[in-house]
Amino acid sequence: MLSSSRKSLVRFAAALTVATVALAGCSSSNNNSEAGDAGDTLTIVTPDTGISWALDNAFGGLEAANNLQATLLRKPYVDATQDGAQQQDTYTYDPYLASGYTVSDDGLTYTFTLTEAKSAAGNTLSADDVLWSFERKFGTPTSLSPGIMAPSITDPASQIVKIDDRTVSFTLPQAGLGTTFLALMSDLLSQIYDSTLLKEHVTADDPYAVKWSAENPNYGFGAYEVTEYEPGVRAVLKAREDWIGGEIPIDTVNLRIVSDAGTRANAVKNGDAQVATAVTPADSAGLSSDSNVFVPQVDNPNMYLMMPLVTNKAPFDNPLVRKAMAYATPYQPIVDDVYRGLAARNGSGFLLQDAPGYTNEGQIEYTYDPIKAKELLAEAGFPNGVSFSLAVNAADPDTREAAIQIQTAAREGGFDIQIDQMPGAQFSQQRSEHTSQAFILRDYAITLTPPYELTVYTAPDSSNNFADWQYQPFTDALDAGNALPDALSDEAGKAWNEAEKIYVDQSPIVFIAQVQPSVVLSSDVAGFAQRSDNWIDYANLSYK
Repeated sequence: MLSSSRKSLVRFAAALTVATVALAGCSSSNNNSEAGDAGDTLTIVTPDTGISWALDNAFGGLEAANNLQATLLRKPYVDATQDGAQQQDTYTYDPYLASGYTVSDDGLTYTFTLTEAKSAAGNTLSADDVLWSFERKFGTPTSLSPGIMAPSITDPASQIVKIDDRTVSFTLPQAGLGTTFLALMSDLLSQIYDSTLLKEHVTADDPYAVKWSAENPNYGFGAYEVTEYEPGVRAVLKAREDWIGGEIPIDTVNLRIVSDAGTRANAVKNGDAQVATAVTPADSAGLSSDSNVFVPQVDNPNMYLMMPLVTNKAPFDNPLVRKAMAYATPYQPIVDDVYRGLAARNGSGFLLQDAPGYTNEGQIEYTYDPIKAKELLAEAGFPNGVSFSLAVNAADPDTREAAIQIQTAAREGGFDIQIDQMPGAQFSQQRSEHTSQAFILRDYAITLTPPYELTVYTAPDSSNNFADWQYQPFTDALDAGNALPDALSDEAGKAWNEAEKIYVDQSPIVFIAQVQPSVVLSSDVAGFAQRSDNWIDYANLSYK
């Protein structure tokens, strides 16, 4: 049973079907019958990907948890070109749990002054919470933080210092890592936990209360807390009156698990829910002309359709075969037919192009060219072509459709592809363990600085190194960029371009297209913002 020092959380025992429970109590008005007055309750329908409350124990299904947590800094929202849509200003870092910070003259030490924030359990934020949170992130074997936060933070015990109860400092190995460090302090990997509460539940087998917090989510300093939760069926989040960010427009968020994507889209169309996530591109395109539905589009979506080609086994241990596959991929048909225009092909690389100093001068531009693909296969020693298996997540209809497009088009380029459709859990395991020959997925870099983007899929020995690819010239180019004093300067932009050119030329991952948000909202809901983590900020939503 879930618990917190402020409120008991209820698990419902009724054995109801997912779809029925998901839409129970919804109505076409702003007032959901389960709680609150008109306008302060909102229903979100979401797929059964598994709600994960503890980041250090999982990665998927963290949208709800993200609304319970807070970081030292945060990236503000700015208006997108589309009226009604917002996105994060990814290179601005505003105070949140820290009221501010100073930087030493050598650019290495960042000193944060903490606010008087309260956790959901009622405990006041302290420097001890910051130190213990990072100790847990780096001390938990299942945590993603050590691989992803390097090289900015590699040893919290030596890099993070408590100056007093309200002040804490971080010392970096290089001044040029400062921009990425500030971005990391604004993202989910740097969420600060209520160590006072969590230490009460530490055991010999669970030294950081990770298992306990996976079932007891109210240990954060964020805008919401959980009041009801039935795994696989529903959760209810209530706005916290003592949140450091002030009054929250939406008092109650009712999360409903609905497995079918079409049913989720129709729930918003019919007024049974106000937000639907993981909507198919076909449904989004079909609803774009409905005046009762808002289909958001942002200027530079941080979501890529990509195809990692796993390099630890044949055939993709050969870079010529990887390049051939890049030329055998039908980019524009996937954009047009699978994503119905809700995606774009913006070059062959991965770096977001609105970063200061960005350039892609001299990069290869892969287009569908089956003749070139066959030539490269022959050069690689495969004049009769190559056969391989492409893993696909059965829960993602758009990636399945894209895989079929690739399978058909790549035949002309000399590739015989067998599509291996598998359950989500198996798919996640193969991508982390690098066991498939290749796979296709949508993914993104949460922290949007060029060195982080270039590292997120290439860190040695990381489960997030999807292609299990290491290449010393690329590492050297990345190190050269990190040695510069300003990661967003024109000089640094040229360095990141050199690294990205190597990345694109070697093609461990084929980046197919940038994809727009897979979310639809009721037209009377305002405040949708495309975050770098691609999750919805419930505290930013309101009724018009």
